[in-house]
Amino acid sequence: MDQRKLEYRHLMEMDEDFQGKVVLCNVFYLRGSPEDKAMIEDRTVKLPNSDPRYSGELKYKAYHLSLVTIETIINRKLPFLLPFVIESELRTLKESSTSRATSLMLSLLQQIDEHEAELTEMIMALTAEQMESLRTVIEYLWGKSYSKDVFNQSTLLKLMREQLNFRQRDIQWGRTEGRDEGLAKGISVAKLMLQQGKITQEQLEFFIQQMEEKDKKKQQKW
Repeated sequence: MDQRKLEYRHLMEMDEDFQGKVVLCNVFYLRGSPEDKAMIEDRTVKLPNSDPRYSGELKYKAYHLSLVTIETIINRKLPFLLPFVIESELRTLKESSTSRATSLMLSLLQQIDEHEAELTEMIMALTAEQMESLRTVIEYLWGKSYSKDVFNQSTLLKLMREQLNFRQRDIQWGRTEGRDEGLAKGISVAKLMLQQGKITQEQLEFFIQQMEEKDKKKQQKW
């Protein structure tokens, strides 16, 4: 990551649009961060270049979003992390079992509910420019477009909750659909084997019964 940040820095410094401007560098790890990492790291990289134009140090912050809590955002006054924390949670939902994903989602929603007053106060203090930056980030991360009437200081928390609930339902539907499709394919193959004389009617009925019982157990587990 240090090497990539150095490359980005060099490219930006050669761009006329960035000359004379201070470029802030941040890295956002959306998932997979070790638990022993600091939630927010201050990193310093020496620029190994003899050219004085590109010498000195590069400093940037690394945010491990899977370790950041709503309370951290409030205590450190980091409202710009809100969409990243939501996105980190959504990516975790995709890779988790349904029961664990539901637990994670409910935990984040509970954090938002418990700290709604503090979050609202922090959001209401944002400037129009800061809200516009948040809207740009959220549209990029969530793949959606919001008008200013829909996305504003009074609706931000509502949109965050809706995004979590929507994606959880989407993931649950996808897993249910996949499970039903797998069951249907299994039964279809068994019926074909019956037609070909490879199994008996009794074996077919036993197979279907076992498949359905196994499917019920999976549903109860999820």
